[in-house]
Amino acid sequence: MPDEYRFFVDGRIPVLKLHHEPRPGPAVIVLHGLGVDANTQRHELNTLADWGLTGVGLDAPHHGARYDGYLDEMRAQDASGYHERLLRLILESAPDVSRVIDHLIYEGHGPIGLAGVSLGAYTALTVAAWDSRVRATVSVLGSPDWTPREAPMTHAIWELMQHAPVHRPQDLARNPLLFLNAGRDHLVPPHWARDFTWRVREHLPWLGQHVEYIEYPESDHFVRSENWGDLWWRAMNFLRWHLS
Repeated sequence: MPDEYRFFVDGRIPVLKLHHEPRPGPAVIVLHGLGVDANTQRHELNTLADWGLTGVGLDAPHHGARYDGYLDEMRAQDASGYHERLLRLILESAPDVSRVIDHLIYEGHGPIGLAGVSLGAYTALTVAAWDSRVRATVSVLGSPDWTPREAPMTHAIWELMQHAPVHRPQDLARNPLLFLNAGRDHLVPPHWARDFTWRVREHLPWLGQHVEYIEYPESDHFVRSENWGDLWWRAMNFLRWHLS
């Protein structure tokens, strides 16, 4: 079993770090989905450590050790209010990830990669577009586009959507990027990530070579077990290759 370290960054961001000794330089931050916490991705963190990387998890704002009722209030909203609060959560989460990157680099880790699941994937893509220190990113069931799936558009949502990484393709695709989406996903329709990949390859070909897209046509947002295993095997190989 890898060694486990728990600590806080800035006294408020709970971090879980796993690796074997001697401590590997390359580190991957794995960002969890909505309503869970860093421990949910422990299997992936263990696998990263066993593959010779450092696996890092953190509780997103209002999740896990940071629970404060925000998610309960979010679920009580109508569709537009829910989506607005979801986007605000992404924008609140992204700077925390960069602060954890600061800490990892201070400790001597690098290069740094990101992987995120669902909400965590939205956050990972946002950080990758904002923070050039991210050398490789895996988006699992995520999208660079923040268009609401069903919620009526409001002015607040439209303003928040302008921060979406879909509007910064040159920043998001400057380093290797892998999208892993489910063809029957009713929560995060795969066409957003698929279309982004096509547009970058078509209009920014010098960056398109950095972007890969894989779709599992028979899976929905709760990915079939056989697809989930293949998905993470591809993610791990992608990250190890680009961070080695």
